[in-house]
Amino acid sequence: MKLSIFKNIFQYPKITSTKELISHSLVALVIRTIGAGAAFVMSIVVSRYLGAEGAGYLFLGITVSTLIATLGRVGADLSVLKYISIYSSKNEWPMIAAILKVLLEWTYIPTLILSIFICCLSQPIATQIFHKPAFQWPLFWTSLSMPFFAGYNVYGMALQAIKKVIFSVSGLRVLTPIFLILFFLILKPENANTSSFYYFLATVLNFIICIYWWKKSTPTISEKIVADTSTLWNTSKEFWIVAAMQQLVLWSGQFVAGIFVHDPAQIAQLAVARNTASLITFILQAVNNVSAPRFATMAEAGNMNELKSYAKKSTRLMTIVALPITLLLCIFPKFILSLFGNDFEDGIYFLIIISIGQFINVSTGSVAYLLSMCGHEKQLRNSRIVSGIASIILALILTPLLGALGSAISTAAALIISNLMALYLVKKHLGFSTMSMLGK
Repeated sequence: MKLSIFKNIFQYPKITSTKELISHSLVALVIRTIGAGAAFVMSIVVSRYLGAEGAGYLFLGITVSTLIATLGRVGADLSVLKYISIYSSKNEWPMIAAILKVLLEWTYIPTLILSIFICCLSQPIATQIFHKPAFQWPLFWTSLSMPFFAGYNVYGMALQAIKKVIFSVSGLRVLTPIFLILFFLILKPENANTSSFYYFLATVLNFIICIYWWKKSTPTISEKIVADTSTLWNTSKEFWIVAAMQQLVLWSGQFVAGIFVHDPAQIAQLAVARNTASLITFILQAVNNVSAPRFATMAEAGNMNELKSYAKKSTRLMTIVALPITLLLCIFPKFILSLFGNDFEDGIYFLIIISIGQFINVSTGSVAYLLSMCGHEKQLRNSRIVSGIASIILALILTPLLGALGSAISTAAALIISNLMALYLVKKHLGFSTMSMLGK
């Protein structure tokens, strides 16, 4: 029985899409491994230099700015991925340029407004909402980074859409943590205020490099055409809600902990546990970088059998890679957290709980991208609204009762709810389950 199971898992037909999945995924996997390693080392470096309290303020600032910048992107990043994937397969570069121009404008204007607003109010927000006066300047500098963070995310998705895997993964996942590590090692900041300024500089540099890579990877366009803004907005507004709710799932536990947990050290322990558990998802993100554009083009061409086969194989691959990482984090959590310093060893239960949620996230496969790239944005939106609201409710109930542990539980529970709902919708609307490893 066991032999037949493994034979079924590893039996890949020799078709073009499978070869592309493996070869391109390996490239993305290498770069994403570097990115995951960089993010992990960044957390260690920040924690070692600043201690639990200073690291807690920096990580909280990144949490707040990431959540708000996602709202400001108005779904532009996912719209870029979907439409540029479709038009790049047809080599319609004037349309690609027109789409990107519109969606970048929609990204810059709201994120810039939100950035200025929060920077101006950083002092009362830090003292009256988060009850942490020392949080003012970390909040100021991380909020100032939001337009640049949003911009390089949109460019990263555009590079992903035209299958520039190395550039895309590097821009989305690698450069910012690497720049921040270099700033720490060279300039040796002693507090969260200076460190958050270096984070701002890292996002600016990442943004500039992503613009350069995009210009290098695309032809010069002389023909000027106008994109259909009505179609773009109808899609983007669905993706906007999806992205906002997904960010609530990912970050609401940390955000609510910033309000109700008064010890910055526990906030840092929770952030480190969350960042460390994200090592489990590096294979998901690597495969998504390759798969998402193909989902869009396969769905556009009506190749649903090929889509089904491709999605199921990628899920098997991701589960096999994620399982040993999950076991490592759950069996040796104290040793792993000791790498960040003695102040972080108390976060072992945070790490175990969030790791379980992340494993479920990976083992369900690329369900969100399957729905969003195949025309089921509204169904994904509705499921994300439910899971986003659930994450907030759970965090608001559990955090005051259990402290940071409640935030960890709410994060893991929200991840599981979100992905199981999307898994059900893939089965309902696309006719197959990505987790079906033994049968068709």
